[in-house]
Amino acid sequence: MMIIIFYIVFVLIAVLNIFNPRLGWYMRYGWMVKGDSEPSDAYLLMSRISSIIILIVFFCVAVPLLFN
Repeated sequence: MMIIIFYIVFVLIAVLNIFNPRLGWYMRYGWMVKGDSEPSDAYLLMSRISSIIILIVFFCVAVPLLFN
């Protein structure tokens, strides 16, 4: 049961990072910077791409383990 909750939280965080990578940037770096600072376009793009890759790997590896 606990592993299913982990799977759900993992997928939700990855999907949130795909659609709103700025939130992850503000949670990790934004609070350390004084003034108005924004993540670069390259950071946002790489964050989205890496989240998509992680989800693909997750669905190829973890989901089959769930049904065994």
